[in-house]
Amino acid sequence: MMPKARGIARVAGIGAGVAAAASGLAYGAQRAAAARVRRRPDTDASDAFVPQADEVRVLDSHDGGTISVIRRGSGPTIVLCHGVTLSVRTWVKQIERLPELGFTVLAIDSRGHGDSRAGESGHSVENLATDLRTALEELDVRDAVLVGHSMGGVAVQALAAYHPEVVRDRVRGIVLLSTLSRTPLSGIRALHRLLERHGDRLPDVGGLMGRRNLGLLLARIGFGRDPAPSHVELVRRMIESCDPETTRGATRALLGLDLVPDIGRIGLPTLVICGTADLLTPPAESRRIAAEIPGARLEMIDGGGHMLMLERADELDRLIVDFTRDVRTGAPGSQNEEAVGGGA
Repeated sequence: MMPKARGIARVAGIGAGVAAAASGLAYGAQRAAAARVRRRPDTDASDAFVPQADEVRVLDSHDGGTISVIRRGSGPTIVLCHGVTLSVRTWVKQIERLPELGFTVLAIDSRGHGDSRAGESGHSVENLATDLRTALEELDVRDAVLVGHSMGGVAVQALAAYHPEVVRDRVRGIVLLSTLSRTPLSGIRALHRLLERHGDRLPDVGGLMGRRNLGLLLARIGFGRDPAPSHVELVRRMIESCDPETTRGATRALLGLDLVPDIGRIGLPTLVICGTADLLTPPAESRRIAAEIPGARLEMIDGGGHMLMLERADELDRLIVDFTRDVRTGAPGSQNEEAVGGGA
């Protein structure tokens, strides 16, 4: 093994050791920390977080898989794409609220997630783009605003990069939420080869999430200030229920991500949103995207974490609705502006 690869292997081993140590924390300490999360006020405590749909469509992917899409409402179309290891349940608040405001919502389960099934070619950034293209074309979506969270934001960027003709024909604007265009490890090929060979030895994320207290504490990392316990628990359950093959494959597909050379050609109105307390896709990544896409507008939500659609639903919904109405009426947007606290 080359020295660089040996160093990477040591880092991977240390990472696995840290995860194992976290899973072995004293039960009493886990329980006490989780209890502090659960004691927070929670107006959604009795909510089952099951999205309501007018219609559910199951589409065939290009490689033998399926793409599950739920539709609700009528009016201009907003397409919602979720993050890795999650599902359409991520958008439960938007699926309820946006139709009340006069919009059609299409929420897509990414391949291998939720009710969708991965095809023969597995997980890749290219497949994220192709699946999104399939959904737009099969459902004959026109004049839509695409909203992509985390991995879903990668799918939206990749669609614009790899299938610009589809975007020109079917999309009015894009919202890139808590996402990134390049991963810090994108250039380390030895790490990618190592993960290809030994990825099945990584810690079982779903298994860790299945531990009621430890899983809650791990899911808490995805939130900013004072999250509602029910929101953290929803994320824990989504990650726990994600198929281990999907967790490994979809996560591994993002390690080599580098769309920075491509996104500068995006010619659509673009809104980039991030929480200032996002630890998973830090604000610097959103600033990079907004700087690379011509005319993109950047909105930072003060104190928000990675799961803004749950923890800051009202602020996020307002930003999406205002942006959608603006791009449909041709109202001029801000040019590379940053509004702290979600202000327009």
